[in-house]
Amino acid sequence: MTEKNDVTMEKQTEQVVANPEIITMPIKKPIVLNGAEVNELVLDFSNLTGKDILNVDAELRMNGRHSGFDSIYNQDAMLKLAARATNSIPEDLEKLHAMDFFEMVMQVRAFFLKW
Repeated sequence: MTEKNDVTMEKQTEQVVANPEIITMPIKKPIVLNGAEVNELVLDFSNLTGKDILNVDAELRMNGRHSGFDSIYNQDAMLKLAARATNSIPEDLEKLHAMDFFEMVMQVRAFFLKW
């Protein structure tokens, strides 16, 4: 093997494999999250547990949604999961531009559907 091929092989093995549990999503209109203006959302699902899902269900029921987390198409449930994944609060994410919000909800839903 030549020296050039050795360098190419080293670069290929150094490439970082993307974590499928983390989605970086650019947003068209920046918002303030946790005191900082952001132009992308990082949806990190790597630390979510079944307890998070159950807590979302309980929160929805306490807020008057008697069916709780009844469907993967439940927008409120997706919002609460997105808040957990971005380490923010749902009220901050509700300030996203409509298209950014819709994209975020679709990304959360798609993550759980493909898992």
